Amino acid sequence: MIVHKSSMAPPIFHTLAATVLLLLWLCMVIAPPATAAACERSCGGVEIPYPFGLDPDCALPGFNLTCNTSGDGKPYYINVEVLSISVLQAQARMRMDISSTCYNESYRNMSYHIWSLDLRDTPYRYSYSGNRFTAIGCETLAYIAVGSPDDSGSSLRTGCVATCGQGGATSLTDGTCSGIGCCQTAIPNGFQYYEIWFDDNFNTTSIYNMSRCSYAALVDTSNFTFFANYSTSSAFYDYYGGQAPIVVDWSIGNKTCNEAQKMPGYACVSSHSECLNSSNGPGGYICNCSQGFQGNPYLKPDDPGSCKDIDECKDATKYHCYGKCTNKDGGYDCTCPFGTRGDAYKGPCDRGLAIGICVSLLVALTTLLGIEWIKYNIESKDKIS
Repeated sequence: MIVHKSSMAPPIFHTLAATVLLLLWLCMVIAPPATAAACERSCGGVEIPYPFGLDPDCALPGFNLTCNTSGDGKPYYINVEVLSISVLQAQARMRMDISSTCYNESYRNMSYHIWSLDLRDTPYRYSYSGNRFTAIGCETLAYIAVGSPDDSGSSLRTGCVATCGQGGATSLTDGTCSGIGCCQTAIPNGFQYYEIWFDDNFNTTSIYNMSRCSYAALVDTSNFTFFANYSTSSAFYDYYGGQAPIVVDWSIGNKTCNEAQKMPGYACVSSHSECLNSSNGPGGYICNCSQGFQGNPYLKPDDPGSCKDIDECKDATKYHCYGKCTNKDGGYDCTCPFGTRGDAYKGPCDRGLAIGICVSLLVALTTLLGIEWIKYNIESKDKIS
């Protein structure tokens, strides 16, 4: 018979263990949840405003970023670097790899480095107003294929051609991107996926001494100016460090404002906020501060960063007032001083009314005084006679 020895712990052990578990539970209960104010709000010099965050407890779903503290110290969305975030515009700027095709002198053929970016099932869409598909080279035909949230693959393709013509490098002009060494085309609204490729029939095998490579990328238009040496060297690629800035629009969820306001988790929590349906693609909404207020509409009213009244009277360069300025909740009053008239919001008040009144009173008093003087003289003559 095999006997198993029972290792019974003394009663005091069970009592202490229960006490420890109880204390742990109490600590978890009374510990306050992460709030916007308690969260880290910058990384690598980039501000990270809510609904974004560097921790899942500090961000809305889909807006969690990672601060690469062990590397370059910059914020990333998955593996895409984030350059800036704007709550007011509901946009973020990111960096994406530049696609290229170059003539390989060793193998005497073209080598390709093609990139794509898939943002499907995320809150982000490529900004159709902030980006342009851009191709650079002297013998370049490049395409971009874009896909919508419902597509399993590409749904629409567009592209442009850039050549240098018979003039070669001498035909290139700084600041001009209209087909000579550089071309651009708009992208459609509401897309979350793209890939780039080059037409094999356009290549630099015969002009590699002048222009060895062609480049293509989705580029933030506010951050791009064409220079002639972009088409004849690696200057374009080098300037952006191989990754061009792009603009993405973001929105909350996939519901409209009317739908979201009736559901738990509605994001426009500031008492002075308003909801706007996303203009980029189907579904989703964004929050803005109401007119006359500024701040972050995604923060609760008791948060210092939430929407607060703008004191327009303290910023005369932006909020013009040529009279007496009085701040009020959500706006300001601008009135002409007593004795003047006009629209003090638009221009100086007119003192002509006050002068007119003074002149009129002066004339009236002078006339009355003259009449009394005449009456006095007549009465004096009557008494003498």
